Amino acid sequence: MDAALDEIDVGPYRGWVSPACRDPSSLEQFRRIAGSVTGEQCQILTENETDRIVRVSLACESGPIDVAIKSYGKRNAARDRADRLSGSRAARSIRTALILQASGVGTPRPMACLDRWEQGRLLESYFVTEYVGWPSFKDELVRLYRHDPQCAKVMALLETVANSVRGMHDAGVVHRDLGNQNILVRPADEAGAPGVQFIDLNRARLIDPPNARERARDISRLTLPSDFLRVFIEMYAQAPPEPDLLRCEDRYRRSFARHTRTRALRHPVRERRRKRERVEEDYPPERELWIWDERSGQPVGALKSIDRRRYYPKPDVLRQVASTLRAAGPVRPIYVKLLDEAFTQPVEMAGRVGITLHPHEEHVEREQDLLDRLAGVPVLLRYYRHEGEGDWDRATEWARHLHSAGTAVSIAAVQDRIAVREPSAWAEFCEAVFSRVAGVASWIEIAHAINRSKWGIWSLAEYRRMMEAFLPVRAHFPEVPITGPAAIDFEYPFLLAALKELPGGFRFSALSHHLYVDRRGAPERAQTGYDSLRKFALARAIARWSGHCEDRLIISETNWPLAGTGVYSPVGAPYQSPGARRNDPSVGEDEYGHFMIRYLLIALCSGLVEAVYWWRLVARGYGLVDDTDPANWRERPAYRMLQFFLQSVGTSRFVRRETPGPTSAVYWFDNPDGTHTGIAYAHGDPERWPIPPGDIRVFDSEGNRVETSADSIKLQGEPVYILAS
Repeated sequence: MDAALDEIDVGPYRGWVSPACRDPSSLEQFRRIAGSVTGEQCQILTENETDRIVRVSLACESGPIDVAIKSYGKRNAARDRADRLSGSRAARSIRTALILQASGVGTPRPMACLDRWEQGRLLESYFVTEYVGWPSFKDELVRLYRHDPQCAKVMALLETVANSVRGMHDAGVVHRDLGNQNILVRPADEAGAPGVQFIDLNRARLIDPPNARERARDISRLTLPSDFLRVFIEMYAQAPPEPDLLRCEDRYRRSFARHTRTRALRHPVRERRRKRERVEEDYPPERELWIWDERSGQPVGALKSIDRRRYYPKPDVLRQVASTLRAAGPVRPIYVKLLDEAFTQPVEMAGRVGITLHPHEEHVEREQDLLDRLAGVPVLLRYYRHEGEGDWDRATEWARHLHSAGTAVSIAAVQDRIAVREPSAWAEFCEAVFSRVAGVASWIEIAHAINRSKWGIWSLAEYRRMMEAFLPVRAHFPEVPITGPAAIDFEYPFLLAALKELPGGFRFSALSHHLYVDRRGAPERAQTGYDSLRKFALARAIARWSGHCEDRLIISETNWPLAGTGVYSPVGAPYQSPGARRNDPSVGEDEYGHFMIRYLLIALCSGLVEAVYWWRLVARGYGLVDDTDPANWRERPAYRMLQFFLQSVGTSRFVRRETPGPTSAVYWFDNPDGTHTGIAYAHGDPERWPIPPGDIRVFDSEGNRVETSADSIKLQGEPVYILAS
């Protein structure tokens, strides 16, 4: 051992003892340490064929201290010769622990290391630390995954551990056995000590500074789902990770995975015993992970897309292809006809623009005030299976209040992974929802974002089982209109396949769909040749043809993510990566409102969509109102834009659309008082539009009067309102 550690003799042992434990009573207990690890007074923490860790009370002059003693078993002569040169495992552990302690990196306080050598053989070896009864990183992850799956808590845990691992490496220590079980994390209710403590240090190496390869080797031993691992590495790097770090980490991880797969062959007896004696909870299977992120209002995917695809059944792809080929012929002429008819028929606008809410008890009164100022806008309330009956009851109370006040209320029943895995749990949840809102709900949407595995559904077969389990509930409440299948985005092959999976005779009263176009920018931007209008037309054509739903299309979720809102945005969750974002679909607050008003005009005035529900009223990352400051909510421009839209044309009749230029459009409405309102914009380059003759007033998208002195208006992305007598 390094002489700087001030070795002393303690009975038959030689080693190091902390100055805090050099009083006669402590030294006497160390002289009899062999009995301490086998006596009746010790508590066995872990043991295997060679090593054992026990908890005992050490009598010190300042008072008793709970300590953990790790006893290392005998090894062969070659290992002993190597340990003579580099130090025993206990000596290496104490050396590393003291360095970590001096660098402010967490590790249990070292108390002693004691070795007994005879004739060049290490007969006994002990490492003593202060006992720390914290859970391991593994235990805490398992607890969160299984019992408290909150994304913010998982991210906080990852960041705490990542920063500590970085601190250990920056102190010149490479652990070389950095499994989750060798990292202790402070319980949330215990303050003061470092948040992470590293244990099992006997394999550690002192490398100052460690290179990317050494750092990557440590990280590769951590067990995390692939996207959480990506987040962890970014937290660790505190900057965009270096390519060398990522490349080495991936190589070491693959190598360690191969090593792990052969463990049962290399140590068959040990592995059988380990499986037989395992009593602690283990990680859930990756496919069963379901973690809720309250900040972005959604579950988060724990796996990268390449790893998610491993769990997708290959036959599902064939089913989607077959369903698409089967539908292509008959759907095409319906689609063409609907496009030809778009904007040619009058549309009554009343009740067609809705707001989706996720009610919270402490916010109800404030949200009610915001709703009251939106001219009787219909409401869609979500019931989440994972939240429980207390939240369902509060949502029901609000639904009944809104209904009694004359507001049209609809409901969305949202599953979690348990509901998918256990169809009986899904049926019980649906029964609970329907029994609460039957007679109140205009319609109920069944399931949510069924083509996104983060919402718990991994296959068409799982969706089919859910809908079969729902049939008895449907039979109990035949009078309640239901909508679905509530797929998301422009993934109509999946939509077609999902409709085909419905039980025989099952029929939705409308096809409800979540249609985002934010990845493509403005609503007029095309995706593989389909802009918003064409997407609406194709979805409506599918509804008309399918036989599984009435000829009605409801967009039950849409919005744009807002720039600068970080993890509160659906595209920023669960972690805001360092460095510049690429292909970021987020937009500014003004653009957000402009896009949404244009989306509403295209969807509703085309006659293709019966109603559009804006998700949602209050949310930091995507809502009409920003709740960043809990005490002072801020109405975004989009809230005022929707207010003015509803005030101007919310009870009007759309009568025609003009397209005066290449990218400009003017939507004309007849108002109940006999006046006329036009809403005009250009989604490309600015265009000039002649002002109609007569008594004309012009307003911007928030309702502010725009003075016009020329004979034309400059049209840009912001919709402007023309009020004509």
